[in-house]
This record gives sequence, structure tokens and C-alpha cells, in this order.
Amino acid sequence: MKIQILEETVSVIREVLRRQQKESAGEMPASALLRDDLGLDSIDLVILQVELEDRFQIRFDPLEDDFSRLFHSIGSLCEYLDGKTGGRDAYSERQSGFEEDHKENL
Repeated sequence: MKIQILEETVSVIREVLRRQQKESAGEMPASALLRDDLGLDSIDLVILQVELEDRFQIRFDPLEDDFSRLFHSIGSLCEYLDGKTGGRDAYSERQSGFEEDHKENL
């Protein structure tokens, strides 16, 4: 798992917790459980899903992805994101290309 993906994922989780007016845990290790340790409920997880899709420019597939497994812990989510983005380098390249393709809309 790439540390950059972990850091960005934790950043998104903290933002979701803040917006949902929930306490943000101090440290958020990869082993932290999203529901049990961080107190995210089903609505929070949907918001988290959308935020992650926007941040990483990916889409979760409800027909193929096992959401209960993916959204179990920070680590399981990061492993999925790492695989989906092809690692941080590929994500950065896609981000640059996206910005170039949509420069007039930004």
C-alpha cells in the first residue's frame, strides 16, 4: 500500500467526519475499522465513497465490488484504491491529464 494513498484516504475520512460533525480520531492506522473504530454509519460510508471517487477519479462498481469488505477498514480501502489507481504514479499522471483535458472548465 502506498503511503500517499493512505494519507489522502485518511484526509478524506477526516473531512467526512468533520462535515458529519463527528469526533475525528487522533491517529488513524490502516487497521482502524471504519464502522467500529471511527463510528461511520451507512450514510457516512456513502458520503465517503463519493468523496473518494472524486478525489481519486475512480468509480466503485456496485455489481463487482464487495462494499462490506472494501469499506471494512482504512487498510482494505487503501489496498483497493492502490489497485484501482495503479499506484500513486499512475494516479498523478491521470490527474495531470484530467486537468489538461478540462483546463477551460477549471
